Amino acid sequence: MTDFPPFTRGLHDLGGGCHAWLEPPGGWGYANSGVVLGTDEVLVVDTQNDMALGTALRAAVDGVAGHRAVTTVVNTHSDGDHWNGNLLYEGARIIASEATVGEMKAMWLEPDRMAELARDDTAFGRFIGWRIATFDFIGWRPVLPTESFSRSKQLLVGGRVAELVEVGPAHTRGDTIVHVPSAGVVYAGDVLFTESTPIVWAGPVTRCIAALDRILECDPRVVVPGHGPVVRPADVMIVRNYFEFLLEFATGAYRAGKTPAEAYSALDLGPYARWPHASRAYQNILAVYRELDPEFPAVPPPEALEVVLADDDGDWIGGAGCGHTHSAPLAGA
Repeated sequence: MTDFPPFTRGLHDLGGGCHAWLEPPGGWGYANSGVVLGTDEVLVVDTQNDMALGTALRAAVDGVAGHRAVTTVVNTHSDGDHWNGNLLYEGARIIASEATVGEMKAMWLEPDRMAELARDDTAFGRFIGWRIATFDFIGWRPVLPTESFSRSKQLLVGGRVAELVEVGPAHTRGDTIVHVPSAGVVYAGDVLFTESTPIVWAGPVTRCIAALDRILECDPRVVVPGHGPVVRPADVMIVRNYFEFLLEFATGAYRAGKTPAEAYSALDLGPYARWPHASRAYQNILAVYRELDPEFPAVPPPEALEVVLADDDGDWIGGAGCGHTHSAPLAGA
């Protein structure tokens, strides 16, 4: 591979036996996956969000695998858009961090519960209704990892080394990056979003920054984010700068006695306002407040998402028009 792949749907050759399956526009529920080809084995990184997306990925994997068997799957974290397709790899070795497995078992947004969550006429309820209409979960069932690890683990897949590094808690409690040193490729999972606003569920935000630093320490040639286009290390720094900016702003707001809603209302995102899903900053502010004060009351995800999604202009898939508009009622949020 001489040039970076375009952000188009499908499997893209990154060189060195590594491929990226990209799912534009990279918004809510549209995640990237990875494929690493060894001499006689294949590693898949993340298995997609639903049956249709997962089946398309599996068909592409089989198309490039040839005689090789898919022996190993790695789930980078617990969000369903990265592991709902695990049932298409039953019989393979499925690996995730211990913290990720714990979160998977307590999954609050599993497909079987979505009809219940979509009942209310709220931004969150409409978002869940959109997910039900958009994604195909017919025949879905949860398939958990068969193995877990903590901190780090080295895999040898068909003669090719893949290093698993646990960088969570950050985006979630157990985030893992997958580094293929021989190819200079890092599969970053959701500690990296590109060309859209990242979101921090677990935090702390300082750990999100540290996770990006860990990616850069790998000295990669190519980085595959959890959502968005494939990038170079310099682009990782742009996301790192966003987190630094957000951390400084939210820390100042906290010390000034502002509520998260007041901080969010006062936030000027500057150059980051053009990124889709800019309203995810509200959840990120909550993460900073929790980092500064562990006793700060936790806000349940549906409650936080009510603000985030109401300010996302209904553009939940991705694309333009996701500015910081404050259309949600923020009083008491």
